[in-house]
Amino acid sequence: MKIWRTAFIVLLAVNILALIAFVFYITIPAKDYISYEAEKRAFAEGNTLTVRTSKADFEGIANTYIQDAMKDQPIPLTLAVNDDVSLSTELQVFSMTLPILLKFEPYVQDDGNLLLEQKSVNVGMLNIPPESALKLLRDSVTLPEFMEVDPGSEEILLRLTDIPLDDGISVRAESFNLEEDDIRLRVTITQ
Repeated sequence: MKIWRTAFIVLLAVNILALIAFVFYITIPAKDYISYEAEKRAFAEGNTLTVRTSKADFEGIANTYIQDAMKDQPIPLTLAVNDDVSLSTELQVFSMTLPILLKFEPYVQDDGNLLLEQKSVNVGMLNIPPESALKLLRDSVTLPEFMEVDPGSEEILLRLTDIPLDDGISVRAESFNLEEDDIRLRVTITQ
């Protein structure tokens, strides 16, 4: 009888140790693991240069990437940079084309992305609530992966850091001064 009790205690101890080892093993990150927060704050390392561009040049570059990302979409989307940043698109409703103009105020985020805060929305000449227009845009157009629409906050996040560029190249916004026509981007080339 004493042997069975000893065997049971040994087996129980082995099971408890195995459970502790398993929990320990799955909760310790791997050597090359990067936490979401660390990756969010990390900047690409390599050779960097700051590019100063104008509103017209930024507009052309942005539209090139938007058109490339939306080449299979029937709905056109165009970005314009003047005194503000605006997105123009069209929707077909009952055989009618509705022109939509969304105007935003741009803000550079700490992580180098560009936050566009809604100023106004026009469908034709009608001014509609921004939240409704952003929901309509989000639900009816498959936007590029680097454009994130948040109707509740009335914002669009242009994740410049997620734009698909050649391997080893990343872009971050440093400043976005529309009054001075001075847009500065940090381009990093890693080896």
